[in-house]
Amino acid sequence: MNVHGKHTSVRRPAAVLARLIPALLFLVAWVPAGQPAPAAQDGAPKAYVALHDESALAVLDTTANRIMRFVTVPLGPHGLAMTPDGRKVYVGSDQLSTVTVLDTATDGLLAQIEVGLYPYGLSVSPDGRRLLVSVWGANEVVTIDTTTDRITGRVSVPRPDRSAISPDGRIAYVGSTSPDDPALAVLDLTRSAKIGTIPLSHAPGALAFSPDGKRLYFTVDGVDTVHVLDPGRNKVVASVPAGAAPHGLIFTASAYGPLVVSQSRNELEILDPLRNIISGTVAVGRHPHGIAAGADERTV
Repeated sequence: MNVHGKHTSVRRPAAVLARLIPALLFLVAWVPAGQPAPAAQDGAPKAYVALHDESALAVLDTTANRIMRFVTVPLGPHGLAMTPDGRKVYVGSDQLSTVTVLDTATDGLLAQIEVGLYPYGLSVSPDGRRLLVSVWGANEVVTIDTTTDRITGRVSVPRPDRSAISPDGRIAYVGSTSPDDPALAVLDLTRSAKIGTIPLSHAPGALAFSPDGKRLYFTVDGVDTVHVLDPGRNKVVASVPAGAAPHGLIFTASAYGPLVVSQSRNELEILDPLRNIISGTVAVGRHPHGIAAGADERTV
Protein backbone atom coordinates (compact mmCIF):
# COMPACT_ATOMS: atom_id res chain seq x y z
CA MET A 1 0.00 0.00 0.00
CA ASN A 2 1.43 3.37 -0.94
CA VAL A 3 0.74 6.66 0.82
CA HIS A 4 -2.28 7.26 -1.35
CA GLY A 5 -4.00 4.14 -0.12
CA LYS A 6 -3.62 1.95 -3.18
CA HIS A 7 -2.66 -1.60 -2.20
CA THR A 8 0.07 -3.32 -4.15
CA SER A 9 2.27 -6.32 -3.54
CA VAL A 10 5.63 -7.07 -5.10
CA ARG A 11 7.56 -10.29 -5.48
CA ARG A 12 11.32 -10.45 -5.21
CA PRO A 13 13.68 -13.40 -5.67
CA ALA A 14 15.08 -15.09 -2.57
CA ALA A 15 18.55 -13.71 -3.32
CA VAL A 16 17.23 -10.18 -2.88
CA LEU A 17 15.66 -11.11 0.45
CA ALA A 18 18.96 -12.57 1.63
CA ARG A 19 20.52 -9.15 1.12
CA LEU A 20 17.63 -7.26 2.69
CA ILE A 21 16.92 -9.14 5.88
CA PRO A 22 20.26 -8.76 7.71
CA ALA A 23 20.05 -4.97 7.44
CA LEU A 24 16.33 -4.32 7.34
CA LEU A 25 14.58 -6.80 9.58
CA PHE A 26 12.79 -4.62 12.10
CA LEU A 27 9.86 -6.17 13.96
CA VAL A 28 7.75 -9.27 13.67
CA ALA A 29 4.04 -9.83 14.25
CA TRP A 30 2.97 -13.43 14.80
CA VAL A 31 -0.42 -14.69 15.89
CA PRO A 32 -0.48 -15.43 19.65
CA ALA A 33 -1.01 -18.88 21.15
CA GLY A 34 -4.51 -20.24 21.43
CA GLN A 35 -5.77 -18.40 18.36
CA PRO A 36 -6.11 -19.51 14.73
CA ALA A 37 -3.05 -18.37 12.82
CA PRO A 38 -3.62 -16.21 9.74
CA ALA A 39 -3.35 -18.71 6.91
CA ALA A 40 -1.51 -18.60 3.64
CA GLN A 41 -3.27 -19.66 0.47
CA ASP A 42 -2.28 -23.27 1.16
CA GLY A 43 -3.49 -23.03 4.77
CA ALA A 44 -0.07 -22.53 6.38
CA PRO A 45 0.22 -20.01 9.25
CA LYS A 46 1.85 -16.68 8.43
CA ALA A 47 4.17 -14.19 10.10
CA TYR A 48 4.88 -10.59 9.12
CA VAL A 49 8.30 -8.94 9.13
CA ALA A 50 8.68 -5.18 8.70
CA LEU A 51 11.48 -4.20 6.31
CA HIS A 52 12.06 -0.61 7.37
CA ASP A 53 14.17 0.76 4.52
CA GLU A 54 12.13 -1.10 1.90
CA SER A 55 8.77 0.21 3.17
CA ALA A 56 7.40 -3.30 2.90
CA LEU A 57 6.28 -6.29 4.91
CA ALA A 58 7.68 -9.73 4.18
CA VAL A 59 4.92 -12.33 4.56
CA LEU A 60 6.31 -15.65 5.77
CA ASP A 61 4.90 -19.16 5.50
CA THR A 62 5.94 -20.34 8.97
CA THR A 63 5.43 -24.02 8.20
CA ALA A 64 7.93 -24.04 5.35
CA ASN A 65 9.89 -21.03 6.65
CA ARG A 66 9.81 -19.35 3.27
CA ILE A 67 8.88 -15.94 1.90
CA MET A 68 5.45 -15.92 0.28
CA ARG A 69 5.26 -12.31 -0.85
CA PHE A 70 6.12 -8.71 -0.07
CA VAL A 71 3.42 -6.14 0.66
CA THR A 72 4.15 -2.45 0.16
CA VAL A 73 3.31 -0.23 3.15
CA PRO A 74 3.86 3.49 3.92
CA LEU A 75 7.38 4.81 4.41
CA GLY A 76 9.47 3.49 7.28
CA PRO A 77 7.35 0.77 8.91
CA HIS A 78 8.22 1.07 12.60
CA GLY A 79 6.12 -1.17 14.76
CA LEU A 80 3.72 -4.04 14.11
CA ALA A 81 0.83 -5.38 16.17
CA MET A 82 -1.63 -8.17 15.48
CA THR A 83 -5.04 -8.72 17.04
CA PRO A 84 -5.28 -11.88 19.18
CA ASP A 85 -7.70 -13.48 16.71
CA GLY A 86 -5.08 -13.10 13.98
CA ARG A 87 -7.41 -11.21 11.65
CA LYS A 88 -5.73 -7.79 11.51
CA VAL A 89 -2.18 -6.45 11.40
CA TYR A 90 -1.49 -2.82 12.31
CA VAL A 91 1.61 -1.10 10.91
CA GLY A 92 3.09 2.19 12.14
CA SER A 93 5.38 4.55 10.21
CA ASP A 94 8.30 6.63 11.44
CA GLN A 95 8.03 9.05 8.52
CA LEU A 96 4.29 9.65 8.11
CA SER A 97 1.21 10.15 10.30
CA THR A 98 -0.91 7.06 9.66
CA VAL A 99 -1.37 3.56 11.00
CA THR A 100 -2.15 1.05 8.26
CA VAL A 101 -4.57 -1.82 8.85
CA LEU A 102 -4.18 -5.05 6.86
CA ASP A 103 -6.54 -8.01 6.51
CA THR A 104 -4.42 -11.12 7.16
CA ALA A 105 -6.76 -13.29 5.09
CA THR A 106 -5.88 -11.38 1.92
CA ASP A 107 -2.96 -9.15 2.99
CA GLY A 108 -5.05 -6.32 1.57
CA LEU A 109 -5.68 -2.83 2.91
CA LEU A 110 -8.57 -2.38 5.34
CA ALA A 111 -7.98 1.17 6.55
CA GLN A 112 -5.54 3.98 7.20
CA ILE A 113 -5.93 5.74 10.54
CA GLU A 114 -4.66 9.30 10.87
CA VAL A 115 -3.03 9.57 14.32
CA GLY A 116 -0.32 12.24 14.09
CA LEU A 117 3.32 12.35 13.03
CA TYR A 118 5.57 9.33 13.55
CA PRO A 119 3.50 6.54 15.12
CA TYR A 120 6.14 4.23 16.65
CA GLY A 121 5.34 1.55 19.21
CA LEU A 122 2.09 -0.40 18.77
CA SER A 123 0.47 -2.71 21.34
CA VAL A 124 -2.81 -4.62 21.30
CA SER A 125 -4.64 -5.38 24.54
CA PRO A 126 -4.94 -9.08 25.46
CA ASP A 127 -8.69 -9.03 24.73
CA GLY A 128 -7.99 -7.51 21.31
CA ARG A 129 -10.31 -4.55 21.81
CA ARG A 130 -7.74 -1.77 22.04
CA LEU A 131 -4.72 -0.75 20.01
CA LEU A 132 -2.25 1.56 21.74
CA VAL A 133 -0.18 3.77 19.40
CA SER A 134 2.80 5.80 20.58
CA VAL A 135 2.73 8.90 18.37
CA TRP A 136 6.28 10.13 18.86
CA GLY A 137 5.99 13.33 16.83
CA ALA A 138 2.77 14.43 18.55
CA ASN A 139 3.88 13.58 22.11
CA GLU A 140 0.73 11.52 22.52
CA VAL A 141 -0.42 7.97 23.08
CA VAL A 142 -3.52 7.23 21.04
CA THR A 143 -6.06 4.50 21.82
CA ILE A 144 -7.93 2.92 18.90
CA ASP A 145 -11.01 0.68 19.00
CA THR A 146 -9.99 -2.33 16.89
CA THR A 147 -13.60 -3.10 15.97
CA THR A 148 -14.24 0.27 14.33
CA ASP A 149 -10.61 1.36 13.82
CA ARG A 150 -11.51 4.74 15.28
CA ILE A 151 -9.62 6.78 17.87
CA THR A 152 -11.23 6.66 21.32
CA GLY A 153 -8.64 8.46 23.47
CA ARG A 154 -5.44 10.52 23.58
CA VAL A 155 -2.98 10.94 26.45
CA SER A 156 -0.04 13.32 26.53
CA VAL A 157 3.33 11.51 26.88
CA PRO A 158 6.65 13.11 25.84
CA ARG A 159 8.29 11.23 22.96
CA PRO A 160 6.45 7.93 23.51
CA ASP A 161 7.90 4.76 22.03
CA ARG A 162 7.27 1.13 22.98
CA SER A 163 4.56 0.05 25.41
CA ALA A 164 3.16 -2.91 27.36
CA ILE A 165 -0.45 -3.54 28.36
CA SER A 166 -1.32 -5.44 31.56
CA PRO A 167 -2.96 -8.87 31.17
CA ASP A 168 -6.31 -7.47 32.38
CA GLY A 169 -6.10 -4.69 29.78
CA ARG A 170 -6.59 -1.89 32.29
CA ILE A 171 -3.09 -0.42 32.68
CA ALA A 172 -0.33 0.35 30.19
CA TYR A 173 3.30 1.35 30.65
CA VAL A 174 4.75 3.50 27.88
CA GLY A 175 8.39 4.37 27.35
CA SER A 176 8.85 8.16 27.35
CA THR A 177 12.12 8.82 25.54
CA SER A 178 12.49 12.56 26.05
CA PRO A 179 16.26 13.12 26.40
CA ASP A 180 15.74 15.58 29.26
CA ASP A 181 13.32 13.42 31.25
CA PRO A 182 13.30 9.71 30.30
CA ALA A 183 10.61 7.78 32.13
CA LEU A 184 7.92 5.13 32.11
CA ALA A 185 4.47 6.68 31.85
CA VAL A 186 1.66 4.75 33.56
CA LEU A 187 -1.72 4.98 31.82
CA ASP A 188 -5.21 4.01 32.96
CA LEU A 189 -6.75 2.73 29.73
CA THR A 190 -10.28 2.67 31.13
CA ARG A 191 -10.16 6.46 31.53
CA SER A 192 -7.53 7.37 28.90
CA ALA A 193 -5.51 9.15 31.58
CA LYS A 194 -1.93 9.22 32.82
CA ILE A 195 -1.84 8.14 36.46
CA GLY A 196 1.88 7.99 37.15
CA THR A 197 5.45 8.57 35.98
CA ILE A 198 8.55 6.54 36.87
CA PRO A 199 11.75 8.54 36.21
CA LEU A 200 14.65 6.67 34.58
CA SER A 201 18.31 7.41 34.00
CA HIS A 202 18.17 6.42 30.32
CA ALA A 203 15.51 6.16 27.63
CA PRO A 204 13.40 3.01 28.01
CA GLY A 205 13.44 0.32 25.33
CA ALA A 206 11.53 -2.97 25.27
CA LEU A 207 8.76 -3.70 27.80
CA ALA A 208 6.87 -6.91 28.63
CA PHE A 209 4.46 -7.96 31.38
CA SER A 210 4.74 -11.34 33.06
CA PRO A 211 1.66 -13.50 32.31
CA ASP A 212 0.25 -12.91 35.82
CA GLY A 213 0.77 -9.15 35.58
CA LYS A 214 2.84 -9.05 38.78
CA ARG A 215 6.06 -7.98 37.11
CA LEU A 216 6.99 -5.64 34.26
CA TYR A 217 10.33 -6.33 32.57
CA PHE A 218 12.03 -3.54 30.64
CA THR A 219 15.33 -2.44 29.14
CA VAL A 220 16.93 0.99 28.85
CA ASP A 221 19.29 2.36 26.23
CA GLY A 222 22.98 1.94 26.91
CA VAL A 223 22.54 -0.34 29.93
CA ASP A 224 23.21 -4.08 29.59
CA THR A 225 20.50 -5.02 32.08
CA VAL A 226 16.89 -6.15 32.16
CA HIS A 227 15.03 -4.33 34.95
CA VAL A 228 12.13 -5.83 36.89
CA LEU A 229 9.34 -3.54 38.09
CA ASP A 230 6.64 -4.29 40.65
CA PRO A 231 3.54 -2.61 39.13
CA GLY A 232 1.78 -2.64 42.48
CA ARG A 233 4.37 -0.26 43.94
CA ASN A 234 5.84 1.10 40.69
CA LYS A 235 9.31 0.29 41.99
CA VAL A 236 12.20 -1.55 40.40
CA VAL A 237 12.72 -4.66 42.53
CA ALA A 238 15.51 -6.39 40.59
CA SER A 239 18.02 -5.91 37.79
CA VAL A 240 19.25 -8.85 35.70
CA PRO A 241 22.67 -8.54 34.03
CA ALA A 242 22.06 -9.40 30.38
CA GLY A 243 23.99 -9.45 27.15
CA ALA A 244 25.12 -6.18 25.63
CA ALA A 245 22.41 -4.06 23.99
CA PRO A 246 19.35 -6.08 25.05
CA HIS A 247 16.37 -5.48 22.79
CA GLY A 248 13.04 -7.24 22.23
CA LEU A 249 11.37 -8.87 25.26
CA ILE A 250 8.61 -11.50 25.24
CA PHE A 251 7.06 -14.22 27.37
CA THR A 252 5.90 -17.54 25.92
CA ALA A 253 3.78 -20.29 27.45
CA SER A 254 6.50 -22.89 26.94
CA ALA A 255 9.41 -20.88 28.37
CA TYR A 256 10.11 -20.66 32.09
CA GLY A 257 10.75 -16.91 32.00
CA PRO A 258 11.05 -13.95 29.68
CA LEU A 259 13.16 -14.06 26.54
CA VAL A 260 15.40 -11.19 25.41
CA VAL A 261 17.75 -10.76 22.47
CA SER A 262 21.25 -9.30 22.85
CA GLN A 263 22.34 -7.33 19.80
CA SER A 264 26.05 -7.29 20.54
CA ARG A 265 26.30 -10.95 21.57
CA ASN A 266 24.07 -12.15 18.73
CA GLU A 267 22.07 -14.39 21.02
CA LEU A 268 18.70 -15.12 22.56
CA GLU A 269 18.79 -15.11 26.36
CA ILE A 270 16.43 -16.94 28.71
CA LEU A 271 15.78 -15.27 32.07
CA ASP A 272 15.06 -17.15 35.29
CA PRO A 273 12.34 -15.01 36.97
CA LEU A 274 12.86 -16.53 40.42
CA ARG A 275 16.63 -16.13 40.69
CA ASN A 276 16.78 -13.10 38.35
CA ILE A 277 19.65 -14.50 36.30
CA ILE A 278 20.24 -15.53 32.70
CA SER A 279 19.65 -19.30 32.75
CA GLY A 280 20.43 -20.07 29.11
CA THR A 281 21.44 -18.64 25.74
CA VAL A 282 20.92 -19.55 22.08
CA ALA A 283 23.09 -18.22 19.25
CA VAL A 284 21.07 -16.40 16.57
CA GLY A 285 21.76 -14.15 13.58
CA ARG A 286 23.76 -10.94 13.70
CA HIS A 287 22.35 -7.92 15.55
CA PRO A 288 18.93 -9.33 16.51
CA HIS A 289 16.40 -6.55 16.99
CA GLY A 290 12.90 -8.02 17.23
CA ILE A 291 11.37 -11.23 18.56
CA ALA A 292 7.95 -12.88 18.40
CA ALA A 293 6.41 -16.20 19.45
CA GLY A 294 4.83 -18.69 17.08
CA ALA A 295 1.19 -19.67 17.22
CA ASP A 296 1.88 -22.55 19.62
CA GLU A 297 4.43 -20.43 21.56
CA ARG A 298 7.01 -23.21 21.19
CA THR A 299 8.85 -21.39 18.43
CA VAL A 300 10.30 -17.85 18.42
